[in-house]
Amino acid sequence: MNEKFQAQLAKARRDQIIDAAIDVIAEHGFQRTTIKQIAQRAEVADGTIYNYFKNKDAILLGIIARLTEAEQREIHFAEAEQIDFQQFITEYVAHRMDEVDLGYSILKAILPETIVNPEINRLLNEQVYAPTFAIAEEYIQHLMTQGIIAEADPVVAARLFAGPMMGLLFLRLLGDEHVTQNWQLYSDAVAQFMLNAYKVKENQVEQRQPETASEVEADNGA
Repeated sequence: MNEKFQAQLAKARRDQIIDAAIDVIAEHGFQRTTIKQIAQRAEVADGTIYNYFKNKDAILLGIIARLTEAEQREIHFAEAEQIDFQQFITEYVAHRMDEVDLGYSILKAILPETIVNPEINRLLNEQVYAPTFAIAEEYIQHLMTQGIIAEADPVVAARLFAGPMMGLLFLRLLGDEHVTQNWQLYSDAVAQFMLNAYKVKENQVEQRQPETASEVEADNGA
């Protein structure tokens, strides 16, 4: 059996276990869920779980990595460099807000645990949040270097990039009925808010768009 096929089998089994864990945790809550229950739902032996996940905390981290699309985030931002910034923001926000909406029941069950459990919190930051922010910082720095958005601290800007969506999620978790009932409305509003926030400086627009033929010739070295 070649390594590629083995890796595919391992991924399929991990996905099978995570699927089962999402269902069970959404039904019973993280604390009341057991490895045995997850194994039964996944239709595997209890011991099989430990071949893929060290413990229940590791399964939780796997769920969050899937929900945040952590493994695909580098690809997403690499693709973003090839398209218009406005298009990327509009599509990215709509996609992430849809994913949050679809996964809300499991997010509601696991997010409190990520806050109160210091070990999970530490691992989540190391394995998911920090790598994701590093990729976002690089992308934002690229935009600033190209003059597409105004210059600022890319570390701060990367976190503000995630802030509006995370804030709305927590408002929903806290029971804000307007956010809950108008999630799509907020999705559109977040995209517009971010486009307004990450805007090109006026002097950069003037520099990048010469108004006269002579200026164009000068830029071309004529």
